[in-house]
Amino acid sequence: MNSRSRDAAGRGALWALLPWLLLLVVALVEVGDDIGDAPNLRAGSLLSPVPALAAIRGSPRQVLAVSLAALFVGVGTAFVDPDDGPFLHGTVVGAVAVVSVASLVAATARERRVAQLTQVQRVAEAAQLALLPPMPREAGGLRFEARYVAAESEARIGGDLYEAVVEGDRVRLIVGDVRGKGLPAIRTAAAVLGAFREAAHHEPNVSRVALRCSEAVARLERDPGDSYTGTQDGCELFVTAVLLEIDGPRLCMVNLGHPPPLLLNGRAARFVGSGEALPPLGLAHLFAEGFPASVREWEPGERLLLYTDGIDEARDAGGQFFPLLSVAGALLTAPIEVLPDRLLAAVDRHTGRDLRDDAAVVAVEWCEASDRLPHSQPAPD
Repeated sequence: MNSRSRDAAGRGALWALLPWLLLLVVALVEVGDDIGDAPNLRAGSLLSPVPALAAIRGSPRQVLAVSLAALFVGVGTAFVDPDDGPFLHGTVVGAVAVVSVASLVAATARERRVAQLTQVQRVAEAAQLALLPPMPREAGGLRFEARYVAAESEARIGGDLYEAVVEGDRVRLIVGDVRGKGLPAIRTAAAVLGAFREAAHHEPNVSRVALRCSEAVARLERDPGDSYTGTQDGCELFVTAVLLEIDGPRLCMVNLGHPPPLLLNGRAARFVGSGEALPPLGLAHLFAEGFPASVREWEPGERLLLYTDGIDEARDAGGQFFPLLSVAGALLTAPIEVLPDRLLAAVDRHTGRDLRDDAAVVAVEWCEASDRLPHSQPAPD
């Protein structure tokens, strides 16, 4: 359970306890000889908010239980303080009854809306699995871990994307970020991933794969019959991305306007450049021929950390950017299974749990003893 889920559970427990605490206070005040007999203090009037408080978060069954308890206390006070007269006690009990009925109606309607939202979220989760299926845990002597966090806790999918295509010992990988939000961003991400999956199997090099992805974004923008594509807010549609080909010790990378990956080697963390700067997908094929790729080597045990700008552009309350390089340097010895989680937790602390953009993290490790790895299993998102 992540920090957001724990906070939500804690708030839910507090709201469930609050009406019972108020009910207990009223009951104690009413039966207390010194306070209950005070002529100008009548705690029974505080009974009517009790069902309303329960209806804020509680289920209809919980609201019903609290309402019956409030009515019981209201009727009971008539026997404890008979001198107050039947009119006063009848008014209190009547107010509790009216508020209880209204609270039950409200709780029932809210539970129905929650059920509808849950169904929508299930559809969104299914869409996420179709758009971002789990990456392999290991392939070609490599280990993978991927995480995706939406800026809004209710969201499940957005414009960040990642995918790995395995061909024997060669792995081709993409991590990208679609400009914009909502359905246009999701559909653009789907188009990029579709083009990547196809091109990664057939194109001779990663530069050609990048070209195919850029052309796919451009075609999507030109489609006049699609109401979910085209420009957003008067701006051109584009996708920043890093495409990577890993073949043993050889890393071949094309960076199209995306934050540079980090290489962690156990001693230090450093950014991995990609040579010539390129425009993002959707524009790059108009300005570049051949998409120059950066080629370098790495060693067993080293890790690559790829991410979207929801990580390095995350800001705290004072407007300071997230110190990615220093935080990554503190995670050099972290097992790859928890590396993305610890990075996201650090971002969460930096922003005060106020993530304003979707964030995706993909960690890749070249294992020293790949022949001893267990059978391939999907990595959790």
